[in-house]
Amino acid sequence: MKILFIYNPNSGDESGKEFVGEVEDYLKKYFEEVILRETKEAGDGTKFVEEIRDVDAIGVYGGDGSVNEVLLGMHKTSSRAKLLILPGGTGNLLAKKLGIDDDKEAALRSFDFKRTKKIDLGKVNDKIFSLFASIGAVPEAIHEVSSEEKSKFGGLAYIKKSIEKLASSEEYKLDVKSDGGNYSGPVDHLIVGLTNKIGKLEFTQENEEMNSGKANLFIMTSDSVRDRLEVLKDSLSGEVEEGESIVHYTVKEMEINSMDGEEVALDIDGDKGPSLPVKIKILKEEVEVYLPSEVKDD
Repeated sequence: MKILFIYNPNSGDESGKEFVGEVEDYLKKYFEEVILRETKEAGDGTKFVEEIRDVDAIGVYGGDGSVNEVLLGMHKTSSRAKLLILPGGTGNLLAKKLGIDDDKEAALRSFDFKRTKKIDLGKVNDKIFSLFASIGAVPEAIHEVSSEEKSKFGGLAYIKKSIEKLASSEEYKLDVKSDGGNYSGPVDHLIVGLTNKIGKLEFTQENEEMNSGKANLFIMTSDSVRDRLEVLKDSLSGEVEEGESIVHYTVKEMEINSMDGEEVALDIDGDKGPSLPVKIKILKEEVEVYLPSEVKDD
């Protein structure tokens, strides 16, 4: 058994180089060969996966952006390797969803490499996302937070920037076509979610397992304070689709265009993605991920 392990030395508390020695020692208990690769610039994760294909597993230590780079490489090479994720970023949303411990040392030791789960991925133009693609003031704020702000304030940096953005945000005019339904008109926020929750916000009771081959599409059509608060309240009970200002579809494929020609960028898992127009396709059970030994896959 052979594993390629890709790590971002600047992730999280920037202790990647020190941690990787510990990772190597642990992985050698389960794999005959451990191949280490350190990322130095954007796109390295994808490049390493494309270059080193003859492996049984691929590990990644980094944030959600690093994970998505590796997933893109796996998609481009049709890799059937199993994926190990160790949290090294600010959000680590996919790791959280899979029940992986926030503490990197505890996370590492939670794997015995016997338990796995196949999950869906999303493809937007030539990019891959593992949880959500979105448009709106809040995702815009997320990808405008600098690495210095993330290191200093952690998750609070996102909250601060989101409040600033919401105070001055404007509606978009979008045309959305999907196999679940079509919508044209004003949009405050739009989310394509492969899971039923993002962080602590639960949008719906549907698609909790992340392997249905479908995503939930939520379109918030009003930017009023009242409607935003109503959506926030509904998100705490997992019933966002019940809101009066919400259009909800279950989709496998969709296309989003700007109706007024304004440049609108999509956010993918907390990073800035491609600008409209975009085509999104849900890839059913595209990757098999390792689960911690105590996490049950029901």
